[in-house]
Amino acid sequence: MAANILEDYVAWLASKGFRLSDGDLHFIDFGKHYTEATESQVKIALEVTLVKQLSFDASYFIALLESFVQEGVRSKKRAYEWLDHLQSSREMNQSCIVG
Repeated sequence: MAANILEDYVAWLASKGFRLSDGDLHFIDFGKHYTEATESQVKIALEVTLVKQLSFDASYFIALLESFVQEGVRSKKRAYEWLDHLQSSREMNQSCIVG
């Protein structure tokens, strides 16, 4: 069942009218193998990419996926916590540079 997480998510997206191109699907598969990510990590990275970018952005997706694998992110909740942490760190660095 776990092997179908990503496939089921892509089918669900299509049922809602959001279709990924063949190139997008090949890149997602490439990213999975390149990062040695789990199906769940790939699905979370894809979902977050679509929510944050409003479309499939390959560079954003691969950066998320690499980060999720490196940080051991395995749930959507943890993914958003990690993104909040990164955003806070970025804002802190910018305020230190400016102020």
